[in-house]
Amino acid sequence: MSLLSLEDVKKHYASQEVLSGASLKIDPGEKIGIVGRNGGGKTTLFRLIMGQETPDWGRIVTRKGTDVGFVEQRPSFAAGMTVRGYVEAGMEHAKQAVIELDAVVEEMSTAQGERLDQLMAKQGLLTERVEVLGGWEIERRVEKVMSGIGLGEELWDRDPTTLSGGEKGRTAIARALAGGHDLLLLDEPTNHLDLPGIEWIEDYIKTLQGAVLVISHDRRLLTNAVDAILELERGQLSRYTGNYKRYLQLKEERYVSEKRSYDIQQDTIRKEEAFIKKHMGSQRTAEAKGRMKKLQNVERFPRPHHDVRRPIIRAPEAKRGGEKVFETFELAAGYDQKLVWQGVNLRVGRGERIGIVGRNGIGKTTLLQILAGRSSQAKGTVERGHGAECGYYDQETGDFRPDGTPMSEIRRRYPNMTDGQIRSHLALFLFRGDEEIEKPVANLSGGERARLALSLLVMEKPSWLAMDEPTNHLDLAGRTALEEMLSSFDGALVLISHDRELLDDLCNRIVEVESDGVVSYDGNYTHWREVKAQATADAQAQRNKDTAERKQVARKEAERKAATESSAGKKGKARSSGSKRPHNPYKFKKLEERIMLLEERLEKLNASLTKEEVYRDANKLRDTQFEIAEVENELTEANKEWESWAS
Repeated sequence: MSLLSLEDVKKHYASQEVLSGASLKIDPGEKIGIVGRNGGGKTTLFRLIMGQETPDWGRIVTRKGTDVGFVEQRPSFAAGMTVRGYVEAGMEHAKQAVIELDAVVEEMSTAQGERLDQLMAKQGLLTERVEVLGGWEIERRVEKVMSGIGLGEELWDRDPTTLSGGEKGRTAIARALAGGHDLLLLDEPTNHLDLPGIEWIEDYIKTLQGAVLVISHDRRLLTNAVDAILELERGQLSRYTGNYKRYLQLKEERYVSEKRSYDIQQDTIRKEEAFIKKHMGSQRTAEAKGRMKKLQNVERFPRPHHDVRRPIIRAPEAKRGGEKVFETFELAAGYDQKLVWQGVNLRVGRGERIGIVGRNGIGKTTLLQILAGRSSQAKGTVERGHGAECGYYDQETGDFRPDGTPMSEIRRRYPNMTDGQIRSHLALFLFRGDEEIEKPVANLSGGERARLALSLLVMEKPSWLAMDEPTNHLDLAGRTALEEMLSSFDGALVLISHDRELLDDLCNRIVEVESDGVVSYDGNYTHWREVKAQATADAQAQRNKDTAERKQVARKEAERKAATESSAGKKGKARSSGSKRPHNPYKFKKLEERIMLLEERLEKLNASLTKEEVYRDANKLRDTQFEIAEVENELTEANKEWESWAS
């Protein structure tokens, strides 16, 4: 039986029909991505599933006992609760399932006959449920999710009310992910995450045993983490098997097929109507009437809908500048002794495509603003090239008057444009009709503000572009249009983005911001990740090698001391009171064998870090590193015990 089904669901807000007979079935374990235009009803669909709203028509059926999880938009934290406690509280269903299973197992020890058979069947169901909910490893699961989502250990025991807005958002996501729900609803889960967190959550979704329904504009996540796409368009839900790339292909094929059938039917109808009109009242009237009756009973195909509306973003004409766009020397940002980063030396030439990456809070936006001349540095200099003029896109899109409108914002900057020219330009960015072009800026959605900012940016003639999260708030169609525009721009491009598809398709150099400067990597985002993973594996292998060498030296020294004491004992000398030779040779031998096995395991784990299937899979890489840490700790304790016996 399906976990969830929607049957002919309709939902209206005033005159707007958000859902017009939507139907859907979700089976256990499915991973489904939801796509559709901003404001098209995706979040409304989630609120209906969660029971926060009721449909005007139709019904929503959830299988009995199904645990539906979702991310709290405004999480509430109880007094005295820690971040860890809040996340772990999301696993109450798992804890309860473990308690029930323990009770069943205990009763099975004394049950007989039919009751035993019943308990065995119940045990099987509960065991499966505990596994789905993650009940076997609650503590490890909680810590794994918090680490993966970007909540450092220093935050785990903090009062969640003291966290920043982004940290609270990640805490709420961590609770939902750790919960092991039968059905998990995720609405833009990557919004508060940095690039490692996005990659982690992508891999984690794939490993969850429960079903996942995720709304996302992240094309890479929709390609890598889901096995079906659900498109919400004109109030209808259409399902496509496969990931996002497959969905694009199937959608086009479906439209072509439906359009062909529609055109053939329309052509047949026109011919039949022409025959009826020509022969009605003639000797062939009976035949004409027969055809008319048949035509009236024909089930007519609806005109296929292919929403091609998307912003038409033409690249701005790049002003010709010198070969050098800018160069920085020992740049630093911050205040007094509290520098965010320092020692930044960076040169960008004409036509280069640079992607800026780094952990959240490291100061990427600050760096971009300094490079663009929007902010001043604490130390160092920025040397700009001849004729270098920057076009800057602010992720906050805040350079608008709150009482302005799309029409007035363009007129304010370009007073010589006629109303007709402004209307035509805004129409390219999907602002059409008086209602949209005269809409107050204060009432614009995030996507509308982004489109308005882009409409102004392309009217400039910069020699290079500095863009801070340009795909934020844009739907999939808008992201595609933006990428096409940036691909055709002739000038240099420096951008900050969490859109991995954008970084891969556009950038030929990745610059990673760190506290002590920047590191530049030739190639796109995928190449950068491979280089970083290999560097991590090499560093870990070297640390383990150094540790093994130190232990080998210590062991030889211990053996030398033991041999000296043994020789002294044979000469009749009394054993010193400080000697700690093993009283139980059998246990000592077992300890040595255990150490050897741990060392072999550690060597294999370190070797696995260099394998492509591990270092290219963020989830496998983190799990391997986690296991290495556990083995190292166990090996350290075993060596301490060995040294206390052998020294």
